[in-house]
Parts: sequence; C-alpha cells; structure tokens
Amino acid sequence: GNHLRLFVVGSVGAVLAGLMFPGWGIIFAYMIEYLYYPVLPCDMEAGIIPPGYSSCDDYLTFVTDEMRNISFMLTYGWLGIIAAVMVGDILVFYGFGSASERMNKRVRDSAFTSLLRQEISYFDSRSVGSLTSQLSDDAALIHSFSGQPIRQLVMSISSVLVGVVISFVYMWPFALVSLAILPFMGFGAEMEMKMYMGEDDEEVKEDEDGPGAIAVESLLNIRTVASLSLESIRLNDYTEALIKKNPQSLITTCKKCSLVASGQFIQMWGCALMFWWGGYLLWKWPDEFTYRGFLISMFALLFSLSGLGMAAQGATDRDKAKAAGERIFALIERESAIDPLSDDGYKGE
Repeated sequence: GNHLRLFVVGSVGAVLAGLMFPGWGIIFAYMIEYLYYPVLPCDMEAGIIPPGYSSCDDYLTFVTDEMRNISFMLTYGWLGIIAAVMVGDILVFYGFGSASERMNKRVRDSAFTSLLRQEISYFDSRSVGSLTSQLSDDAALIHSFSGQPIRQLVMSISSVLVGVVISFVYMWPFALVSLAILPFMGFGAEMEMKMYMGEDDEEVKEDEDGPGAIAVESLLNIRTVASLSLESIRLNDYTEALIKKNPQSLITTCKKCSLVASGQFIQMWGCALMFWWGGYLLWKWPDEFTYRGFLISMFALLFSLSGLGMAAQGATDRDKAKAAGERIFALIERESAIDPLSDDGYKGE
C-alpha cells in the first residue's frame, strides 16, 4: 500500500516533467515570432503610415507595447516551466526513489538471509567473494530497473500525447506530414548518435595477441625492447594485429561514413520538407492557418518527441536486469540441504 502511494507520487511528478517538452516547444515558437517581429516602414513626411494608425508615434508605441507584453509572457512561461520541472523531478525522485530503495532493501535482506542459510558444500564450488559481488551487482540492477519502466511510460505518454494534440489543433495537415517523416528522421539521428558515441563498433573480446595487448606489453617493457632493438619487430606485430582484427578497414570505414552521411541527408531534407509544407499551407490557406500556429505545431511536436530520449536517459538493460532478478530469486527460493535456522529435524533431549 505504501509502495503504491509512492509510485503514484512519482507518476504525478513524471507527468509534470513530461509536460516540460511540449511547453518548451510552445515558448520556443513564441520566441521565434518575437525575434522576427515585423516592424513596418513609417514616414510621416512621405505619407507612409501603416493602416489603422494616425501617426508613426502611435504605431511605434503599439509595437513597443506589444513586444514588451510578449517578452513578459515569455518570462512567465519560462518561470512556469522551471517550476514544473523542479516540482516534477522532486516528486519523481522522491516517489520512485523511495519505493525502489525500500524494495531494494527487502531484496538484499532476503538474499543475504538465504545465503547464510545455505549448507557448507554450497560454498565449495562458489567463492564467497564472487557470491557477495554478484549479490551486490544483481541487487543494484534490480534497484535501477524497479521504478524505471513506469517513469519512462508516464513521461513518454504525457510528453508525446500532449505534443501531438497541440500540433494537430494548430495545423493538422502539417502534423500529419511530420508524423509520416519522423521515423526516417529518427533513423538518421540514431545512426549519427551511434557513430558519435561509438555504439556502432562491435564488441570484440581483446586477446593476448590483440593490438591493445601488444601495445601495453611493449610499453611496460620499453627498456627491454629498446636494448634489444625490437622496435621494428613490435611495430610489425602491432600492424599485423590491427589487420587481423579488422582486415577490411577501408570497407568498414566507408560503411560507417555512408550511414552518418545518410543520417544527415535524411534529417536535413526532412526539416526542409517540413518548412516547405508549412510555408505552402500558409500561402494556400492564409485564413485558416497562421504563422504562429505553424511554429507552435512544429516545435511542440518536435520538442515533445525529444522527451522520449530524455525519458529513456540512464535506462538499464532489460535483459541484464531480468537475468539479475532470476539469479536473486533463485538464491532466495533455494532450500538448503542443512538449514541451521530451521526448526525441523531431530532434536536432542
């Protein structure tokens, strides 16, 4: 019951934290409009006065007051977003953090109690150091994964759903085209980020004959290498190890560069298509859509989708957490052949 209340508090905080992204998009749209606010030419002597105003002073006074009001509105909007993020993050870490810590303590206590109840032969094939380190690592994985799926789900729904609804309300044809091309733009961004973060490199286990091992061995024994004039030999060994590890380095490099280039190509042309389509809608139906509506529709949708990446920040590997949970509960449910804490068995009189 208490855990449920903590998860509810954390969910409320996740909703507030997720609403930051569409709100951020709306304020950013107003900022773009504010930075490019049009000021029409006005010259009393030449008789050039904007319609609806009696003099240039009246027009410039109106423009000044309007820009001042927009700046105040942007300031209040940023303050509101800051307050929502602060309150939301506090509730998220308090709710999910407290519930996860309490659950983690119960798991650690149960696993440690079960470990102490095992018979002596259980430790013959398992060292105490490996058992305690595995217990610590598995409990940490379960702790990091316990409240994470709910946090990600609530933040993603509150961010994306609100952003999509706002985008459709202000300019629904633009929202349809944006949703159609966003998967391709997401693919391009993913390829680019994999290249920058090094995630496109396959994990290869380094052996004793690998280039890294040869370099470390040569540096550690640099005096021996120098005294025996083995520099060229070690260089040849290192070169051969590099070629052996990646015999088609040129082809691999071309593939990676092509993926990054295609990612940039898709993103740039996707943005160009969105701006062209928004401009076409404003030109074709000027009475139904406005420039402000176009900006809000675009940035509210794009910024809300960026909330998906923020929600998944620091995510734990699901497979690793599942394997850790299986090991922990296998230890908890294991019955000891000789249980020192059990009341069963023969009792001496």
